[in-house]
Amino acid sequence: MPAILHLPPRLMSWLPARPWLQVRGAARPSLEWEGREVATFTLLEAASGLRVDQLPLLLGAHRPATARRSRDLPFVVGPWLKKDVRDALETQGVGYLDSRGHLHLHARGVLLHIEEERTAAREKPPGTATLGVHGVRAVQVLLQEEQPLSVSRFAEQASVSLGQAHKLLTWLEQLELVRAEGRGPAKRRTIRDRTGLLDWLERQAPATRRERSLHVALYARRPEELWQQTSTRLGKAGIAHAFTGSAAVSMFGVGPTSVPVSRIRISPEVPLDQAAKHLDAEVTERGANLMLIHDTGRVGSWASTSRDGVLLAPPVRIYLDVRTERRGEDLARHFREEVLGY
Repeated sequence: MPAILHLPPRLMSWLPARPWLQVRGAARPSLEWEGREVATFTLLEAASGLRVDQLPLLLGAHRPATARRSRDLPFVVGPWLKKDVRDALETQGVGYLDSRGHLHLHARGVLLHIEEERTAAREKPPGTATLGVHGVRAVQVLLQEEQPLSVSRFAEQASVSLGQAHKLLTWLEQLELVRAEGRGPAKRRTIRDRTGLLDWLERQAPATRRERSLHVALYARRPEELWQQTSTRLGKAGIAHAFTGSAAVSMFGVGPTSVPVSRIRISPEVPLDQAAKHLDAEVTERGANLMLIHDTGRVGSWASTSRDGVLLAPPVRIYLDVRTERRGEDLARHFREEVLGY
């Protein structure tokens, strides 16, 4: 007889059923074994990028006296629980579940543990759909959303047509990456598997395509001065732009302290040599400290954000771009764990 794990509906997609484990929806999380309830749980929501040193504060939120029942067990749930965090929770006898399907529960002689990575979402048969650069931008916007979206709202935020928005959302539903609820005008979509959606996006060729670039040199004493000076000058010229790659990672405080060449995406409406003139920068291959990139599809300059006076590309774009840099895989993985959290 399989164990039965009752979870809130929003968490059910994180854990595919197995022959020895059934997952059912319920408002109160609990575990059944051999026809009897062996444990109930108090969910502790883990923020993205949870660290081991933050566990005491999170676990301190579990107070048996205020829980639904005195025997409720703490159960940590989060979109991305790092390996060291999962190990620490296991050592303390605390259960957990994340969106990649990692599960650990130990209650009344029943041990459930799943360590394997989630399998990739099944692909659409070749020739039935393709993802262009505008679709890449739209998926980036979707990954930033936490609330259910209507097609019209999604189209507006991603700057795509209603037809493009509907086609993309339908495709993602078929890939089981997005869930639809409601009908007609009330229909809303939410991300079913945020980790799986990002994994899927980075496998799409348009997401990491090589684009035209121009190396330039602009005098600055420190990287921070270079970034602020560049963003200020381009802003005054009305040129949409956004720093990306390792320079942007450093702005989040999780990247290298030294960035020899900073990458910045420039609006596709502005020729790169014209942007260089507005910067009063020298076009050169030797001694360059800036790489101007033609931002095809506005995947970086659309929905940029300001940080200390510097415009940065959306975090998902930063992650995708840093993966294409030399020895960028480790930096990208670290950025994904610490900043994206899924």
